Amino acid sequence: MKLWKSILGIGMVLFGGIFLSSCQKTTATTLPPVTHNTLTAMIISDDHVIAPSLHDNGKAFSQYAGNDAGADLKYSATIFRAFIAKALATKPDVVLVSGDITNNGEKASHEYVAKQLRRLTDQHIRVYVVPGNHDLNNPIARRFKGNHQYSTEATSPTQFKKIYRQAGYSQASENDPSSLGYLVKPSKHTWFLMLNSAIYKSNYQQGNSTVGGGLTDGTLQWIAKVGKQAKQAHATLIPVLHHNTMDHTVIHQDYTIGYAEDVRKALTNAGIKLSLSGHIHAQSIKSTKVAGHSLTDIASGALILGSHYYGTLKINQANGTATYRATPLNVSAYIKQQQGVTAMRAYQKYDHDVLYAAGYNAALNQLYEDRNETKLSTAKVNQLARGMAAANIALFRGTSVTNSAAIKAWQQMPQDTSLRGFVLATQKLHGNVTWSGKVR
Repeated sequence: MKLWKSILGIGMVLFGGIFLSSCQKTTATTLPPVTHNTLTAMIISDDHVIAPSLHDNGKAFSQYAGNDAGADLKYSATIFRAFIAKALATKPDVVLVSGDITNNGEKASHEYVAKQLRRLTDQHIRVYVVPGNHDLNNPIARRFKGNHQYSTEATSPTQFKKIYRQAGYSQASENDPSSLGYLVKPSKHTWFLMLNSAIYKSNYQQGNSTVGGGLTDGTLQWIAKVGKQAKQAHATLIPVLHHNTMDHTVIHQDYTIGYAEDVRKALTNAGIKLSLSGHIHAQSIKSTKVAGHSLTDIASGALILGSHYYGTLKINQANGTATYRATPLNVSAYIKQQQGVTAMRAYQKYDHDVLYAAGYNAALNQLYEDRNETKLSTAKVNQLARGMAAANIALFRGTSVTNSAAIKAWQQMPQDTSLRGFVLATQKLHGNVTWSGKVR
């Protein structure tokens, strides 16, 4: 399992929890409802931002960032600012953030992100966030200086709601009484159900975080109630949560939400046809049938790595259809504009190297471990590792790997060779970047 986590670029400890709120209603920050026919939402997930104030780019931070399984942590704040710039230029109706907002739930990182998001809300772009398993009560929140790393203040559920007051909570028409979830209605005909799937209650006691997620029975009951309200109002209801509502890859343990069958049943009973998630770091779109009804889950690729995807969801509010497209964020152009060509080239090299190395090193370790049995030459091991690196990048990107000599080398390996199935499966990736269908 450790190897698969490395492959998926989720090398950091993950976590989550259950938070009880006695408040059913909140005073909403009023913006005029979206009345035009097409509502546009930009979607990001797994931003993993670490505030610049928490590190000095010194030895300790560089080593930590370089071992983050493909995540571009060194540039996390820059990548997030590049997204903010893109959103300001695009001017969507809504921006959705589906968890793992910060590196490890540092309060300073949440405050940094909230400050950037206020640039959007100041321009009347609605922003709605939910926590991921990195974001709350995280016992490994750290800052870095010189050769050392130190503990830093983490973020509690109460602090989270306060920090992101203008990024969803003050706009809520109703709160989930069992969690940090809430309901927002940016228009009469389109509602977003912001669900808290993270499990973080025992983080401090166990000294680490819970990778998997779930929804309480109370939350499932709340979904049913909101679903009835949406049906009566003839509104499209779309849930946004961190954990996947169905399996997206063969490596689904702790990434698909707990008791997923019950969750899918609750969603479809509420009239939901599309859910938005993240967590797995790979851009992926999957659909299934639940009691004869179609349910689609779009897992957004991690903003922090790979193609630095953001999604664009366009909802036709009249007929209840929608289109989705994942688009690579042009971080290079942003850095060139802000810092010049030299800085852009340094970023491009680092961005490629850190992601390539994640897959290459994972394969190298496994292949050398099996070398007594396989008797592979050093040249063959290196060739196979190059193929694994390309396959890993393809998984994050959601599109098929190029059939290079390194991939063909994997095809020629015995079927029981470690990683062979994973590598060859990336030849069949398709349909993960665009989608269209009914949402009501």
